[in-house]
Amino acid sequence: MLEDLEVKDGMRVLEVGTGTGYSTALLCHRLGDDLVTSVEVDPNVATRAATSLAQTGHIPHLVTADGLAGHLENAPYDRIIATCGVRTIPAAWIAQPRPGGQILATLCGWMGSSELARLTVHQDGTASGRLLGGQVSFMLARPQVPPALGMLPDTRDSSEREAVNGADALDDWTARFVAQIAAPKAQRLQVSGGEHLLVDLDPGGGRERVTDYGDEGLFARVQGRCRGPVPLGPRSHDRADRA
Repeated sequence: MLEDLEVKDGMRVLEVGTGTGYSTALLCHRLGDDLVTSVEVDPNVATRAATSLAQTGHIPHLVTADGLAGHLENAPYDRIIATCGVRTIPAAWIAQPRPGGQILATLCGWMGSSELARLTVHQDGTASGRLLGGQVSFMLARPQVPPALGMLPDTRDSSEREAVNGADALDDWTARFVAQIAAPKAQRLQVSGGEHLLVDLDPGGGRERVTDYGDEGLFARVQGRCRGPVPLGPRSHDRADRA
């Protein structure tokens, strides 16, 4: 990731997620302590990292706070790098780099797929870029961790209705990544008997169970059952078929 960050002499970097401080030390070695700001949400983790960094002779700007807000005090940045996953790029990360600055972060979802994205910030305050691939994965930022599901639905309920969808596509990393965009609040779980349960946390969302994926091919359509007022991510089915 540090190679993908493409830092150059004199660049100011914001790191979101200090962790052990290992990558922070590498950035300090490359750029100098004064040009590195690192934010860690966990006070205990931040203290251990500060101690480790001091033992290596590095004293960057260390901040204990919610990294999703960035750190405006030391902006503007030339690069932002995140060592935690996010479901969406926070607005603060787009606002704090200078025009032409880059953001390197892992986009994740609640179906368990993620990819590394590199965005360039433009003069008009927007950012655009591309996914770098490689199935890079990090733990989600704490504020974006999915809520507990509580009691799972009784999929044997008589109110279930038959539903057809490209469920076996979700065995594929890339297909799951696309499905997360269509149903961003859906969680994918494996339950007893080899069944896979998708639970949509959107208000009014459906709960859908899909049974044995079988070996009919990646995008084969298989039978499942739905509960709730609407099918789970209805538009996602069509998108999976077209993929």
